Amino acid sequence: MRSRAGTDLIELLVVMSVVSMLLAILLPVATRARLQAKVLTVNAELRDIGLALEAYSMDNAGLYPPTRVDCMLGGHYYQLPLELTEAKYLPCPDPDSFMSAGIHDRFNKGYTYKYRSVGTMIYNRTTVIEGGAKLWVPDGFPDSDTDSGAWYSDLAKSPVSWVVYSVGPYFTAEQEQRLKALKYPVPKSTWYDPAAKAGVIVRMRLRNGMQIGSF
Repeated sequence: MRSRAGTDLIELLVVMSVVSMLLAILLPVATRARLQAKVLTVNAELRDIGLALEAYSMDNAGLYPPTRVDCMLGGHYYQLPLELTEAKYLPCPDPDSFMSAGIHDRFNKGYTYKYRSVGTMIYNRTTVIEGGAKLWVPDGFPDSDTDSGAWYSDLAKSPVSWVVYSVGPYFTAEQEQRLKALKYPVPKSTWYDPAAKAGVIVRMRLRNGMQIGSF
């Protein structure tokens, strides 16, 4: 006769096997659900930033804040505009933070979402370069996403007024180089792809006032 201890061991192994199979099924589902929830939250925050930019524009004769590139702060280039925090459109950062606003990119903690416009650039906090802020826009955008296009630095001529974006999940140096080669963040080929779980999560304003993106 089989001992009770042997029977208990077999039952335990069966239970452990069932639990392992359930975990193998449920964990990927839970991971996808968490990622989807995070992406939705990022899109909601980018929408709020878009509203702040439009409010700023209404208060400043149709202009948008300058783009900032600060090589001395490493990955803090293209930060959200200081003008939005100074005018209380966005929350202020912690006093000891290098961030320009108190809102983190949920896929890049310690850094703000990125902001880019066309026209004025402030380089390394002090140097103002008129026409230094540029966006590459495909021909026929947003109806097409061709390899041909042009760099725009004049707000009155650019099909895109501004772009705010998150680097998205699993962002790596290799991915950034690939996106740079594709002249991100405007081309749709660089936007977040749920299947690949990669790409920038983006919101932008077109010259006609419509806002589009990967949402």
